[in-house]
Amino acid sequence: MMGIAEKIANAKETSWVTEGLSDAEVKTVMELAKISARIERCRLEMGMTQHEFAKYMGVTQGMVSKWENREYNFTIRSLNEICQKIDLELTVSLDKPCSRVDYKIIKWEKEQVKSSVSKNGWCKVSVNKEAIA
Repeated sequence: MMGIAEKIANAKETSWVTEGLSDAEVKTVMELAKISARIERCRLEMGMTQHEFAKYMGVTQGMVSKWENREYNFTIRSLNEICQKIDLELTVSLDKPCSRVDYKIIKWEKEQVKSSVSKNGWCKVSVNKEAIA
């Protein structure tokens, strides 16, 4: 019988979840899932049912359900209103992501690579690098 570690090691890579979606659509789904989960987590931490939370927020229970089930397309305004009421800070970042190709490495200050095999046969590799760019 194959153990979980073997199953994971032998698993085939798949893209069926995102097949047919653009990168922007995938990112939208991911961000919406994070927002929905955060709202639900706050509600649960407040010890409220969806009905109680809806009253507190000044919306219907159906709207809270849409928020938590990723069925609502939030606007900046609606997110700010929600965040104000549940004591969260909304931060929107439109920065370009940094990547390794943005910088030319002038000199490596230090580089350490250690490898070891753990008890279960998995190989661990730790890399610690410092560079002047």
